[in-house]
Amino acid sequence: MTDQSPGKPEMSSPWQEFLVAHDAVIENGRVTSFGPSVQPYPGTQDTCVCELTPLGLIRVTGEETRTFLHSQFTNDLEQVTAHTSQLNSYCSPKGRVLSIFMVFKHNGDYFLVLPKDVIEITLRKLVMYKLRSKVDLYDASEHSVLFGVTGPGVGPAFENLGIELPQKVYGCTQESGATLVRLPSENTRILVMADAETAVSLCSQLSEKLPLATFRLWDLHDISCGIPRVTALTSEAFTPQMTNLELINGVSFSKGCYPGQEVVARTHYLGKPNRRMYRASIATEQLPEPGTNVFSAEEGDQPLGKVVVSQMVSAGHASALIVLRTQKEEDPCLHIGSADGPAISLQELPYSLQSGPS
Repeated sequence: MTDQSPGKPEMSSPWQEFLVAHDAVIENGRVTSFGPSVQPYPGTQDTCVCELTPLGLIRVTGEETRTFLHSQFTNDLEQVTAHTSQLNSYCSPKGRVLSIFMVFKHNGDYFLVLPKDVIEITLRKLVMYKLRSKVDLYDASEHSVLFGVTGPGVGPAFENLGIELPQKVYGCTQESGATLVRLPSENTRILVMADAETAVSLCSQLSEKLPLATFRLWDLHDISCGIPRVTALTSEAFTPQMTNLELINGVSFSKGCYPGQEVVARTHYLGKPNRRMYRASIATEQLPEPGTNVFSAEEGDQPLGKVVVSQMVSAGHASALIVLRTQKEEDPCLHIGSADGPAISLQELPYSLQSGPS
């Protein structure tokens, strides 16, 4: 096995055929809808099968994989087992987040789930630090399929297939040739990785009773849970603390060194983050891109923060995670894109923004 510098991975052909057979409208490699018969804006209380084509996989294998990855990432990789996954991130030496991902093990190898547009950035840095380590790194997006199942009816849907789900958040199981990971959600949310044939088989059975939904619904679950997503537009734009990673178990302060560790630790032990990530509701017809600036009518053209991720909840209404100066969290005049752009109102996150040395 050799290191591969990825290009733009395409969907596995049997999986794409499955999506097209279910009226998926695919533009630039992304599913934008499932035709006029499907509800355009399913919500987080709906039970659906979600296609996840914007997400890809990095596979890491070799006898020194755990030691190498542990020395690179912000979280304690020693905690990742065949039954436990983990939220993690990769930083530049300046402590800026290159990518955020979930890590799990499958057949002894480590897999990173992350947006496809930061796979090349992440692989390039990992290969640069690999040196003589006995590790091989791949873009595995073309060899496996990711899909999700969300909502209150997830348990019965899998039970009907004879598949046992992991019981704890970030727990993992291997069933019917697939890896299943339970992710945070106010209801049940399961990420599934499988080869294309297995994915098509499982989704064909699940979709007999459950509607299909685009990645938009999956994103809304992450936004609701306050889980950040870094894309190529925001890679190196934030520190881990700006995106609340240490508040949601994405950073370990008891592990050894990693790129950017000194900066991240200094902020944790000696300072207080002057920017945090907030959940926001935006009155807009046009979805703001990641990295779009946040302004206040009181501050004029001076940006106060940036959009991390956003998705449409319904026509004219978007939900987002934004990084904002902490002293502006009570500002009633926040806007997207300009000081007179679409209005923002902040909403509660499911966790506290208070933290301290531990």
